[in-house]
Amino acid sequence: MKLPRLTIAIIGIASGSLLAQQIQLPQNPLQGRIVFEEKKCIECHAIGGFGGTVGPDLSKREFFGSTLELASIIWNHAPQMNRKFRQLRMNRPSLTENEMLDLFGFLYYLRYLGEPGSVSHGRSLLTSKGCITCHMVAGKGGKVGPDLERVQGYASPLFMVQAMWNHGPAMQEQIKKTRMSYPILSGQDVADISAYLRQATTGSADMRMSPGNPAKGRTLFEQKRCVKCHLGEGEARITQPGLIRIDLKKGVTGVATLMWNHGLAMMARMKRESVDWPRFEGNEMADLLAYIYFLGFEDKPGDTQRGESVFRSKGCVDCHRQAGGGRGPDLATINRFETPIRMIQLMWNHAGEMEDLVITGNKNWPVLSTRDMRDLYAYLRKVAQK
Repeated sequence: MKLPRLTIAIIGIASGSLLAQQIQLPQNPLQGRIVFEEKKCIECHAIGGFGGTVGPDLSKREFFGSTLELASIIWNHAPQMNRKFRQLRMNRPSLTENEMLDLFGFLYYLRYLGEPGSVSHGRSLLTSKGCITCHMVAGKGGKVGPDLERVQGYASPLFMVQAMWNHGPAMQEQIKKTRMSYPILSGQDVADISAYLRQATTGSADMRMSPGNPAKGRTLFEQKRCVKCHLGEGEARITQPGLIRIDLKKGVTGVATLMWNHGLAMMARMKRESVDWPRFEGNEMADLLAYIYFLGFEDKPGDTQRGESVFRSKGCVDCHRQAGGGRGPDLATINRFETPIRMIQLMWNHAGEMEDLVITGNKNWPVLSTRDMRDLYAYLRKVAQK
């Protein structure tokens, strides 16, 4: 069954002309785990310590980057992977375009939840950040806010972030009254506090939020009027730095704390713009954060002229010649380069044959940087549209 996809149109300027570049976001980032196992990637690569040891544990990578950054990593290691396939007598897996998208979405999602929290540090943070001034913890603290040990939802980082956000205006007012400093948090702080509350809570219900749906998050980004001040993708109007320009190489709690730390500034801006403070219910905060997190999955528009140079200098033109005559197909006849995923899927599925041609031609495997990939895609898409 073909899974639904959200297609995002990115308009960029390349070589002096407008070039539409598109990317797709998975609706369920965890769907790629099935592909990861069915295609036997797990035979060589572990996730969180579970799986093979031939290759690195992929959950330990700091950040996989954009679609084409991850593609360049995989492409550059294709010869090593091909050798391992032969040594292990494994068939090289072939992937459909949907499977490639799911797999990439899953790999990018691995760092979404960030690092596990520290219970002891979380307990000390409740004091150092001033939380106990208003909230009771372990029988000590204020009574302005609820007893944190009895708020079961706070045991989930995403529920805690949502609750903090919804009570943001009231919390800001109380902070002013008590003349406290506004607490600045890191993503790890949120994880630590949540870890402490998870083991300290006295409730019986196990409150959890799903990982979040990036497609639903994009809709919420507009419905909650975040778009009035922030550029997500595709909007022409912008009054604050676009989220796609922020370094989002963070897990979900890191993204959430960016919102919290700018709470005072956002509140002041909303008052000037006559915008109500948005509230989030159910799984909405998780969906919104998933959308913001996956903005880092996109790629900048490529340069078509440099892409043509890459096509020639890396030897692609030796096999893929216009009007035919090469060992590979004329790429101008492949009219389905709507997304980078399509190019990546074709490159992966033919990497075994391409390696054979490189070896028989006594040539080196063409190493491609992220920029090379980006420009190559821009060039091939332009050629295929003629």
